[in-house]
Amino acid sequence: MKTENTEDVAAVKQFAEEYAAAWAKGDPELLLSCYADDAVVIMSLEEPIVGKNAIRELYQHVFAAEKTEEEGGGMASMAEVIGLNPEDYTWTTEVDEGKTEVSGDLGYLWSTYANIATPKPGVDAKPIRDSGVSLLIVRRQEDGSWKVALRMSTRGENPAAAED
Repeated sequence: MKTENTEDVAAVKQFAEEYAAAWAKGDPELLLSCYADDAVVIMSLEEPIVGKNAIRELYQHVFAAEKTEEEGGGMASMAEVIGLNPEDYTWTTEVDEGKTEVSGDLGYLWSTYANIATPKPGVDAKPIRDSGVSLLIVRRQEDGSWKVALRMSTRGENPAAAED
């Protein structure tokens, strides 16, 4: 049964904002600080990634350039991993508010997202859109903070194909 504790719901929503900011910075260690030690990440068509060390390897790969946001981290780092020149695109992320609920020491947040790479003027390329649904199950830690216990993401059938 879900709780009507508005303080817990507000705390989980605040955590979600911090998680999104950590993701945007493209810093694997900052993002990893949002995860519980025994967390699990499940992505479309992939085996589950279990534990903080394995998740660290994932995010070090995803953010291979290890750049801060000011240095073009985040989505631009991922572009480099898939062979795009991040300088050729303008990067935006759209996330809806989704839904947040809390029951005791567990909460969940789910939302839809779209990462969009728009070619800059003069670049002969089509827009790239990666979209899907993200689910975070968070668990209250002994110190009262919230951490990701499970992250699950789905992606569209062909995430590199822009929608017309």
